[in-house]
Amino acid sequence: MSEHEMRVWVTGACWLGCERTGLPVIWLGPVQWDGQHAPFYACEDCLERLMAQARAHFLHKSPAVA
Repeated sequence: MSEHEMRVWVTGACWLGCERTGLPVIWLGPVQWDGQHAPFYACEDCLERLMAQARAHFLHKSPAVA
């Protein structure tokens, strides 16, 4: 079973950037703002873009100076 298949996808709205609705999305965690909480969902396209940005950050991040 692939990593994509192991995740729980639901039909909903992408909160990550494209703002499309009625497509498969995955819960990334809660958004917390001013004492309130909201579910944070992303579609596959936006999630892949976010993961690519994170990978680039991790690969180019300088080691911590002691």
